[in-house]
Amino acid sequence: MSKLPTDQHITYQLQYRKCGKPTCGTCKNGPGHGPYWYAYWREGTKLRSGYIGKTQPTAVSATNAERATQRLAAQAQRRVAVPVGAH
Repeated sequence: MSKLPTDQHITYQLQYRKCGKPTCGTCKNGPGHGPYWYAYWREGTKLRSGYIGKTQPTAVSATNAERATQRLAAQAQRRVAVPVGAH
């Protein structure tokens, strides 16, 4: 990934990603691959994002990392609670 902007507010988030392969057991039987850290910032009116990786960014405090983990777990629980075809 290219360098993150130093003059912008950056928000970090943990996310799972689906690979799109029809035979992938990780995506079929779970939330997907990850979790991976992503950075988000604005350039004018456009929202930009960048892949960070599995390692927690140094700019993220332990408290914020815990919040991100809890938010990710809550999202996963909501996905499990939705019956198939109810989207």
